Amino acid sequence: MAEEEEKIEPTITGMPIETLFRRHSQFLLVLAFCFFLGWYTFALFLIAWITGARWADNEGYLEKYNMELVWGRSFLMWRTDWGKDFIEKVSQKTVFWQRVGDVWVVTVFLIMIFMFLLLLWQATLAWQIPKSASVSPKMMIGLPGLNPVIPLWYGILALVIAMVVHEFSHGILSRVANVKVKALGLLMFFFPVGAFVEPDEEEMKSMKKWERMRLYAAGPGSNMVIAIIFSFLFSSVMVASLEPSSDGVLSASVVLDYGGEEAGLEPWMLITEVNDQTISNSEDFTNVMNETYAGQVINVSVLNKGTPETYQVTLSDKGSYFLKYYPNNYETWMSGKGFMGIAVVNPEVVADSLANPGSSAGGMLQYITLPFQKLQPFPEHFTALFAPTGIVGIIPDSVFWILANSFYWIFWLNLMVGLTNALPAVPLDGGFIFADGVTGMLDKVRSSMTAERKEEIVDRLVSLLAITVLFLIVWQIVGPRIVGTEPVTLNADINASITKGWSDEVFEFDASNSEGAFVSYEWDFGDGNTATGEKVQHNWSQGGLYFVVLTAKDAENRQSVAFQEISIDHEESGDGDVGGGGDETVESSVNPYVESVNIYINLTGESALPLQEDVTVTITSPSGVVFEEDYLLGAQPQYVEYKTSEGEMIGDWEVTFESNDPTSDFSYTYNWVTYFQDNS
Repeated sequence: MAEEEEKIEPTITGMPIETLFRRHSQFLLVLAFCFFLGWYTFALFLIAWITGARWADNEGYLEKYNMELVWGRSFLMWRTDWGKDFIEKVSQKTVFWQRVGDVWVVTVFLIMIFMFLLLLWQATLAWQIPKSASVSPKMMIGLPGLNPVIPLWYGILALVIAMVVHEFSHGILSRVANVKVKALGLLMFFFPVGAFVEPDEEEMKSMKKWERMRLYAAGPGSNMVIAIIFSFLFSSVMVASLEPSSDGVLSASVVLDYGGEEAGLEPWMLITEVNDQTISNSEDFTNVMNETYAGQVINVSVLNKGTPETYQVTLSDKGSYFLKYYPNNYETWMSGKGFMGIAVVNPEVVADSLANPGSSAGGMLQYITLPFQKLQPFPEHFTALFAPTGIVGIIPDSVFWILANSFYWIFWLNLMVGLTNALPAVPLDGGFIFADGVTGMLDKVRSSMTAERKEEIVDRLVSLLAITVLFLIVWQIVGPRIVGTEPVTLNADINASITKGWSDEVFEFDASNSEGAFVSYEWDFGDGNTATGEKVQHNWSQGGLYFVVLTAKDAENRQSVAFQEISIDHEESGDGDVGGGGDETVESSVNPYVESVNIYINLTGESALPLQEDVTVTITSPSGVVFEEDYLLGAQPQYVEYKTSEGEMIGDWEVTFESNDPTSDFSYTYNWVTYFQDNS
């Protein structure tokens, strides 16, 4: 009988491929997922870490230092007895820690309810979030360097403190309840990502439920205490000491496609001069800007990260900006005024809001979301605006800002760790507290129920809740991608028959070229008159530059706003008679955006004799008398002409006809023509 031929299997590094894939399937799946999401750098770190850790484990190096691989042989767990003596010493204040533990249990229960309701509310937002704005999975990873908003070194420092405080608190409450602490340790993945205190499991099972709830509540409860302490240090000690390093106003935001942005101005610049006038606060800025006009070129001096710079800004029209973006806030005085497209705030307001975050709900939300606003760690453009004063002012600036940033991140990550661990989902602390709480309730209301039945009910309820919490968290990532809103094209459009004409001339407006499923069209013609419909007509009785605003709405009341500038030139005429020694005045008002004022007058004396009537014609503009001439009139008409396109033309005008002699009667006719700018 021939010898059985040996089966040869393909191998990699001496291991059959099938076995290799089976042993490392989880790692390979995670690796494939990382490449799918484009996390190439993380995938390389993952390969290096897991390959190195598993090699060290296979060679026996980990066991030598009380280490082992857990959770798919990917996380490194290190056990130690270090810290036991400290826990033993601190836990001697038994009554104190029991009372603190009672407070923590109640606090964590309240946080648990709040966090669960918050997750439910966030889940409903999935239908309102655009698919393109879905949350990145990276935002759900609370690890420094992986989560884009958590800085690496500040994050590591704060996370280590949060973990140590969390686990030592568990250990202290274990010893308060006379439960043995078997070991302490760290869980590492590149760097420490978790810490643990390992109480004796058998002794924990025999604990009273309330004592066990104290033990579990100690972790998130202590994190919340540390968060409060470091929030106080950050706000009331560090930020409260800040004073603006220079006078000026802060550019809080810059509107795209307006003069400031086009000139190069950016947020967080300190504006010190506008139009060669010193700016000390936001009131100065407003007053100076109200003296400017659309189209004017002004100089704006700023401090950019402490460096003086000057920009030339061509001002836009304030009225047109508000008509385009905030039509409900538009006021007629805005038309013609200069607009830089810069929103400003006094620097001390920024510091005060950080020093007193609890002054309003919005202030607290802004405080917690500083990392998402790219204001933590404090960027250079922020640190250049302020200088520490008082006692902390003796600290070197570089050290001060490092401490301030550290305090904030210790607050922030302790808050996040505390809130997350309060969620009612095993293996989080909140899940175990919830389980003991439900068991205690069943003991009271169903005392006749068997222990096995109670355990079955609690296990099912806790499992269901844990799955629900996990689903709600994952739903924040995948929900908007599935049920989020699709981009909706809404683009109102105005087609005007003409854009420049005369008063009382009929203009036609057509919105049929608008993009979107609009069901209503509302028109505002800027003179107090409105209309509805896809096509409308209108005429203006007074000259001026008017902004026709179209608000188009769809069936879901989503709207798009468009506006069209209409230039209306105005002509008015009249006549009159002036008796000897008398006078008459003709009045007219000129609207903003005037281009020129033209007045044509004919004067005719009543006497048949030549050059008998002594007459004075005076023209007064908003800035004062601009024309004054005497005329001797006879039977032939005297022609008077006044034209101007300079000076202050906006406002009330007067033309006064005065007879300087009791016997000088005369008549007059006038033709008043006002031309307005045409920006179409």
